[in-house]
Amino acid sequence: MRKFLVAVLFVMLAPLFVQAQNIQMNWDGQNHHREITNDANDNKSLAIVGAGSLDTGAIDGASMTVNGKKININTDAVAKEVYDSVDRTEANAKFGIPVSGKETIGSYVAGGAAYRNNVTNSSVSMTGTTLQGRDVMGGASFLLDGSARLGDFSANNNSVTISGGSLSFYDYTAPGATAPESYGGNVYGGYTMFAKGTANNNTVIIKDGANVAGNVFGGVTTPRLTEEDEQKTNILDTRANGNYVLVQGSTVGGIVSGAMGAATANDNTVIIDNSNVGAAFGAFIGRGITNGTESVVNMNNNTVIVRNGSTVATTAMAVMNKSVNAQGNTMTLDNSTMANGAAYSVLMYLGEDTSGGLVQSVVANNTLNLNNLTSTFKEVGGSLNFAGTSNGNTVNILNSNVTLTNAGKKFFDEQLDFTKLAAANLLPADVPADKGLIFGGASMDYTATINSTPSPEAPEEKTVAFNGTNSDGNLVNIAGGNSVKTVDANVFGGFSAYIREVDYRTVDETGVIETVKKNGLTTTTTSSDPAAEPTEPETAEKVDNIHSASNNTVVLDNVKFKGKVYGGYVYGAELKEDNMRTQNNTVILRNKVELDPTAVIYGGSNSRGRTTNQLVFDRTIGRFTDKNQFRNFNSWWTINADFNTKLNFEFDVHARMLLDKSTMKEGSAIVVTTNTDAYLDDIDVGGVVYDLLDSGIVLTQKKVGVFSYTLTPTKEGTGNLVNWTLTSTKDKANAEVYGQLPLVGLALISEGPEMLTQTLNDLWQSETEQNTFVNGGYHHTRYKTGSGFDLDSGLMQAGAWKKFTNDWALGLFAKYAGGSYETYPIKVTGDASVYGGGLLTSLRYSETGRLEATVEAGYVDAKFKSDELLSSFKSKGMYYGASAGFVENPLDDLSMFANFNWKRKASDDITDDLDQKIEFDTLQSMALRFGGDYTFNSWDLNGVIPAIGASAIYEMDGKSTVTVENVKSSEASMKGMSGRGQLVLSYHNKDTFLPLRSVLTVYGQLGKREGFGGEVTVAFEF
Repeated sequence: MRKFLVAVLFVMLAPLFVQAQNIQMNWDGQNHHREITNDANDNKSLAIVGAGSLDTGAIDGASMTVNGKKININTDAVAKEVYDSVDRTEANAKFGIPVSGKETIGSYVAGGAAYRNNVTNSSVSMTGTTLQGRDVMGGASFLLDGSARLGDFSANNNSVTISGGSLSFYDYTAPGATAPESYGGNVYGGYTMFAKGTANNNTVIIKDGANVAGNVFGGVTTPRLTEEDEQKTNILDTRANGNYVLVQGSTVGGIVSGAMGAATANDNTVIIDNSNVGAAFGAFIGRGITNGTESVVNMNNNTVIVRNGSTVATTAMAVMNKSVNAQGNTMTLDNSTMANGAAYSVLMYLGEDTSGGLVQSVVANNTLNLNNLTSTFKEVGGSLNFAGTSNGNTVNILNSNVTLTNAGKKFFDEQLDFTKLAAANLLPADVPADKGLIFGGASMDYTATINSTPSPEAPEEKTVAFNGTNSDGNLVNIAGGNSVKTVDANVFGGFSAYIREVDYRTVDETGVIETVKKNGLTTTTTSSDPAAEPTEPETAEKVDNIHSASNNTVVLDNVKFKGKVYGGYVYGAELKEDNMRTQNNTVILRNKVELDPTAVIYGGSNSRGRTTNQLVFDRTIGRFTDKNQFRNFNSWWTINADFNTKLNFEFDVHARMLLDKSTMKEGSAIVVTTNTDAYLDDIDVGGVVYDLLDSGIVLTQKKVGVFSYTLTPTKEGTGNLVNWTLTSTKDKANAEVYGQLPLVGLALISEGPEMLTQTLNDLWQSETEQNTFVNGGYHHTRYKTGSGFDLDSGLMQAGAWKKFTNDWALGLFAKYAGGSYETYPIKVTGDASVYGGGLLTSLRYSETGRLEATVEAGYVDAKFKSDELLSSFKSKGMYYGASAGFVENPLDDLSMFANFNWKRKASDDITDDLDQKIEFDTLQSMALRFGGDYTFNSWDLNGVIPAIGASAIYEMDGKSTVTVENVKSSEASMKGMSGRGQLVLSYHNKDTFLPLRSVLTVYGQLGKREGFGGEVTVAFEF
């Protein structure tokens, strides 16, 4: 693949400008829509353009149409004119600029072309055209002279559509040249030569049997920089983003790529549909200047899809490059073939900056999809990074039979010779080399001082991979689909290695050969001269570097598997044992899984993280005969079961059983059979094996939604077989806890009447005709409402009132109440909010008494989340209500009151995330509140007057009726008596700057409602 990369680089850097430009009459800087109507332009050296600009302005919206007419360049005479139009002097050869007076010569056809200007929204349409010796460009922005090379002229939003026909090369060998130059055969959506130019959002469509001999690019940037430019910062900012290329029912002999040459190449899409192409990339060969402080190369969120019987002659990837950042890219191969057998989403080689320093790159969160295949591969990986870490990548192999073979035993793009490295104890002796690899992410830190033939001097140390310390959080998902598929491969969730290889020979002038070879930590030197003095071996010290392949997941779903699986694989001869981390990896066997007798599943490549690695059987149907096929996992496995689970273990198992939501039906089935080590001779056939209830398979998820479950082990036959029977029933107690949610909302709706009463007290004590007020409170309350819930809430009220007579006042208020709750004994948590408002009024009917009333309406929003029930949802609805009562002051210090509060919350029908239908009936509260307060008016403590109070609250209704999957429950209810005692401190500030009345109340409650809280009311007397 390196040879392939080098070859492509050579093609990219070839003098493309031998495709200069023009049709003379269109080079006036004006936008034109041109069509070739005859063959008169065949074998002309003029560039064929819809519109062109010789530094006379931008081109926007030009077009060129060619429907079968001849515009070829296929004679040496014309090719020589094109060749001679490019300035090849030593001063300008690097820039690819035209010879003065020959600017309109070029081997291309373009919708729009401009020197030192932008080209946008221009297009080429070709139908049934056989074209030789010319490239096709939607829009192109060229250098006129080298001085403008650092500009930002761009080619954006252009398009090329080629339907049928063909594009081919014409080879010309200039006088004195040793090799020919190829003209034509390529397609570019947008093309720019400037250091800050962009080629964004261009579109190329090749369809209807078209045959393109060369390359097809959505957007290309090819800045022409000097060596001095490359040593500077902030020089390069090329971008090729958002380009789209579709090859449909056609053939492309070269590369198809969304972007090429740009420092930033994001969000490009390439689709190969029922076509044959040489190679396919989302983004390819991105250029960036890098030095000690700057790295300007990013290739993110690019997509390649090869589908519908397509063939790729070499390779297809979302990104292949050197030391660039690559994240969020996706490569999909669907019912198609790729000849080289190595499939990656991202392949990142190690590159150097302009000073020769190594450049690290971030490669993460990339995805490879292999769908609907029956194929043999050499290697399959999400991301392979030789320039840093490889985390968070995904490989999906869906509905496919795949075989991985690697006869040469050279892995990771053939950079690691497993056999050779294992023989030198630089990898473990049992490193899996018998098959090809599937891996989520792979990275390493690898240097090699080697040669294949003796050299006079020791070879220089070569850095193959740099700083690849982590391959964490990757996913390999192998799923057979509707039928069991066969997979023959070794699988790594993540791979990381630390390798220092030394294996070389030197020869002196007398022919004596010295062999220097490292084995594990020890490097030895031997001589072919028997008389030479022996050299003392050198032993390397262990390093403190930490390498990790942790938090990876491998899924085998509906597959027949042959090979080895490692959640994570880490090794380094120089690494300390505790620094080779393979922790928190998970391997999941899902649905029908058949393991070959030689297959082994490892949580990690070593046992040090064993207790953190999880083995999960997810609704699995399968027979497992040998416990030694599962290694380096926590001794307690996990079984995620439903009634279709049919697990047969021919050995004893310790496992925690969870339940999938598909178990949500009433039923009973044997889901697991084990061969226990327990003594069963005294248990009858079919009898319960009580000793295993807590030590065999333990049901930890005993509820799902409205259903409750039991798991019972019973003896089968006369041996040591135990059948584990899962039984489910609908449980009214589970339904009852759902009914707590409307009560949480009702509780919040009902908070605050005491603060409004205090506001009316302030009203009649105030000497002003109108006031504004702000009230706030915090409440911690346990509601004994059946199973019950605890509510921590906050309440805010704000409003204003006005006295219309000496005895009657009217006001309005808005309120917000919000809180978090937790139910018991079945745990549900969530937040709830109430937004409301209303009117309040008071009428004094005597010197000592008054009537009070309120009306209000609002909105309730509540959330329900239960890990115990695996259920979550939101409920919303309107509410409204009213209250009425009186306050009587038989003594100056004594106040007695009673009021009746009525609230009603609307019904709600929802579906939770378990797809349960939940119906909440209309809910209402009818609460009678009565009590008294005693104010110590004689105790005026610098304006602070204390008071005490007691009240009772009797809820007459408050019943919550809920129906969950036809199970109806009305057990949740607020009905009952509560008592409240309070201490009140009131303060009247008559300051002219900020006159106000403020009251602080702290209280405690007992009875149906238990808890405590504090409330503050503030009235502003302006």
